[in-house]
Amino acid sequence: MSESQSSSISAAADGLKYLAILDFEATCDDGRVPSFNSRKQEIIEFPVLVYNIASRQVEHTFHSYIRPILQPELTPFCTELTGIQQETVAAAEPFDQVWDRFTTFMTEKLPADSTSYTFLTCGDWDLKTMLPLQLSHIGIRTMPNDMRTWLNIKVVFSRVKSVQRPKGMVSMLNSLKLPLQGRHHSGIDDCKNISRIVTSLLESGWKP
Repeated sequence: MSESQSSSISAAADGLKYLAILDFEATCDDGRVPSFNSRKQEIIEFPVLVYNIASRQVEHTFHSYIRPILQPELTPFCTELTGIQQETVAAAEPFDQVWDRFTTFMTEKLPADSTSYTFLTCGDWDLKTMLPLQLSHIGIRTMPNDMRTWLNIKVVFSRVKSVQRPKGMVSMLNSLKLPLQGRHHSGIDDCKNISRIVTSLLESGWKP
C-alpha cells in the first residue's frame, strides 16, 4: 500500500498470495545537460518479478528496456547511474508497446482476483510519480486499479525491524548482512535484491 494506507496493511492484505516487485529506471540528469526537462522523464527499464509469498520464490519475470521518445538521447549521468546504453534503448520498443505486453503478462501470470496480489516497490516514486507521468505521455490519465496502492518495502522494513525508515535498498541489504548482487540502479538487479530483502523479512516473521 502507499505510505498513507500502510497502517492497515495486516488487515487488508490477509488474502495476498503474490507480490509484484517493480523498480523502474527513467531518463534523468544531474544538471550537466541544461536542456533536460524533468517533466518529460520517461521510463527506460521496466522490470517486474512475480514473487510467490508461500514458496518465497520468484515465479515469473517481466523485463523490457524502452525507447524514450520525448528526450531520446540519454544523458551521460543517466548512463553512468543505470548502466543503460544509448544503443540499448535505441533498439527497444516505445513505452506504449511495452505497456501492452506488460498488461498481457499480468493477465496471464497472476490471478484475475487483484486482491490476491499487490505491487511492492522501494519507495513511492515508481507508482506515485513516474508511472502516472509516463502514462500521461501516451494519453492515459487514469492509473490501473491494481497499481493505485502498493507496499513500500522501506515502510515494511522499518515496522518489521522496529528501526528508522531506511534510506534505500543498499542500507536494507547492509542491515541484513546481504551482499549487493548485480548493479545498483539496474532495474532488474534491484528487483532481485529487493526480493532477497522480502525473503529475509518473511523468514523473520513478516506476514504481508
